Amino acid sequence: MKQLYTTQEYKFRNTKKIANSYKSKRNKKYSSSKFKNKFKRPRNFIITVYAPSDFRTIDNPDECLLCFRQMRDLENINKIARKSFIEFSMEFITEIDYATISILTSISDDLKFKKINVRGTFPKNPRCLKLLIESGFLAHIVGKNNRKFPKSAVSDLIFFEKGIGVLTAKENKKISELIKNVMNHLTGVHKYCLPIKTIILEICGNSIEWSGTQNRQWLLGVQYDSEKVTFTVTDVGKGILSTLHRKFGLILKDAFMGKSDSAILAGAFDQKYGSSTQEENRNKGLPAVKTRFQDGSIKSLKVLSNNVILDFENNERTKTFQKGSPRFKGTFYQWEMTKDCIHNLNAV
Repeated sequence: MKQLYTTQEYKFRNTKKIANSYKSKRNKKYSSSKFKNKFKRPRNFIITVYAPSDFRTIDNPDECLLCFRQMRDLENINKIARKSFIEFSMEFITEIDYATISILTSISDDLKFKKINVRGTFPKNPRCLKLLIESGFLAHIVGKNNRKFPKSAVSDLIFFEKGIGVLTAKENKKISELIKNVMNHLTGVHKYCLPIKTIILEICGNSIEWSGTQNRQWLLGVQYDSEKVTFTVTDVGKGILSTLHRKFGLILKDAFMGKSDSAILAGAFDQKYGSSTQEENRNKGLPAVKTRFQDGSIKSLKVLSNNVILDFENNERTKTFQKGSPRFKGTFYQWEMTKDCIHNLNAV
């Protein structure tokens, strides 16, 4: 019979306990300036953050969120010749999705704003590498000799400023051209569609409302598949739940009812809670997004924010991540549109 202290579960718990105990004693013992350099990292020692083999945020959120947290952890920053960078390896991934690429692009941009570059290795898996290239991710980084990679012809990843709350003429032109490309892909007619722009601005408006990201940008991603278009909106700020203002009575009621965070976030899409600004009518955007899904204007709506992922199409995949597990600092939306969605918008 296997003894308790030889099991993998025991070893994991005991190793974690010893590590936490050592860290606590070390911080206490060497907190004075006398020992401030005692535990300095060895010179030229590089910390590498590794992506999980299944790098799909929608299908494998726990491991992906852990990876994103490690990328944003200040303790993982490397410094050489006064240059700060995160060493990130995708070498061993076998699966990746567009959600991951969108979030990865936003995190990289946020780090770049803080003068921290992201460098590393591409996937060995040819299918994953192809998806990464076609997604447009490479257009936001540079290769050897600081050369930019060519723009993708099958996807778009576009950053927009959100500081002034309205789109500039240049940004309006970007969205208008993107919408024409979407219409051409779904209907065969290269024309503008105002209802699609309204949907984008409704969702992006919510990203701005609930954000608080330091570099004041949000990312719009569009991926063209055979009979559909996938949209993503990513903001790596505070997230909806972190900025949500709830009245004191509702907080007590939710506590007594034992409501999960996923139920609370879902309630925000039913206009049950006030916005972070506490201004009237500012929270109509979230219910409007849900209405778009219910009337068939958009499909496969998913929202990831803080410790919750909402799947409006399959409630069984909606979940609140366990306490202590990694969470997403920010808000991420993903939805799809088909030719049927265009008909539901009366745009054909």
